[in-house]
Amino acid sequence: MLDRLRRFAIFLERLSASPPASSHDEALRLLSDMLDAVEDEFSGVSNDPARYRDDGRLYPPQRDSRRTVPQREDLVRYRSRLHNTFIRTNGAILIETIPKDGTVPTCCLDKPGADGETVKR
Repeated sequence: MLDRLRRFAIFLERLSASPPASSHDEALRLLSDMLDAVEDEFSGVSNDPARYRDDGRLYPPQRDSRRTVPQREDLVRYRSRLHNTFIRTNGAILIETIPKDGTVPTCCLDKPGADGETVKR
C-alpha cells in the first residue's frame, strides 16, 4: 500500500487527466469517484466515512464541509483538514493547501470546467 502523499499525488494526476466537468454537481461527483477509486486501489483501508478521523484513508469533501465564498455565488468551498477544494458552477476545480504557518496557500490542482474557464479566484 502507498502512503497518503503518494495516493494524493496519484489522485491529482488522474483528476487532472480526466475529462472536465460541466457543473458543480458533476465536478463533485468526478472528484469523489476518483478519490474513492484511488483509495480503494492503494490505501488498504475500507471505505468507512464514520472513521474518517483515524483510519488513514482520504475521503472526498462532504456536504457538511461546504462553505460559501463571499462575493462569488458561482463558487463553493469545501474545507478539509489540509486542503480547501473550490468548485465552480461551470465544473472547474481548484484544490489548495491550507498552510499551518499563515503563508500563502499552494495550488495542488487548477482544473478548468468544460467551458475552459478556471475558478479564477
